[in-house]
Amino acid sequence: MPEKRTTVVTISRQMASGGAYIAHLLARKLGYKYVEREVLHEAARELGVDISELSKHEERRTGFIESLMKSFVYGTPEASYVPPARKPIYDQELFETELKIITAIAEKYNAVIVGRGGYFMLRGRPNVVNVFIHAPMDFRVERLRTFHEISAEQAREEIEESDREREKFLKTMTDTDRYDARNYHLCIDSAAAGFEAAQQMIVSLVERTQQERGAAH
Repeated sequence: MPEKRTTVVTISRQMASGGAYIAHLLARKLGYKYVEREVLHEAARELGVDISELSKHEERRTGFIESLMKSFVYGTPEASYVPPARKPIYDQELFETELKIITAIAEKYNAVIVGRGGYFMLRGRPNVVNVFIHAPMDFRVERLRTFHEISAEQAREEIEESDREREKFLKTMTDTDRYDARNYHLCIDSAAAGFEAAQQMIVSLVERTQQERGAAH
């Protein structure tokens, strides 16, 4: 039986840059599995932790999590879009569990995987397209302020904290710089490009990757 060949797009993004929304559009356009929330649910199951309890004790130390996401958002491409999650921070045990889960998903499905250091977790695998979505601070502040109905000052503080924590997490867990363009096949300023155009650029890259794969066989 021939080995199933899947295509995976990893979307790394700055908080409130619209990266997850672009990923949502992309998954729907390509008909791919949207992967974000289920990784946490599966990790909680494997680690024997009730996810509803985890969400009640956010930012409280446990044996394997230093801080929890404020919300678990984005379902399948058919689900309604939900505003960006806030402050995701992980430790080694959760990272390794998610690595196993994401690798298994990549082997089974065509998928769009949001966050979780996907560019590193799936490094060296064929047919993986790594994308980084970024945007100017003012654009991000306005999006977060609007979605969560908070002040611009609070939005900026949360974004700056998220940037620090994500950079620290990825440096610690992967020894990579998340802002290094060499980690990605495509980097997009979502404020300059717009969400629809960003999605179209990624689709074009995915299609080219698939064409090259076909030509190689």
